Amino acid sequence: MANPVSPVQPGRTPCQPLSRSATPDRLALDEYELAGRWGLSVKTLRRWRQESLGPVFCKLGARVTYLIPEVEVYERRHSRHSTSARAYA
Repeated sequence: MANPVSPVQPGRTPCQPLSRSATPDRLALDEYELAGRWGLSVKTLRRWRQESLGPVFCKLGARVTYLIPEVEVYERRHSRHSTSARAYA
């Protein structure tokens, strides 16, 4: 019987869904996890980095990560109660 083909790219581990019970010592999300959290494409996050948009990120070599506290700050800063409300106070 043939082995099933994994949809994950070679050299990458599959992304697990984030949950509130995730390990408390987790410090950062990679770009694939953040894209999944926000329902965006990874390409959008990459464009945002080029245009200095989006949350603060860390880059070590080719690896890009987003610190969870920085992501949460960005989410709070861009939260609104109405579509007519300004995002920046």
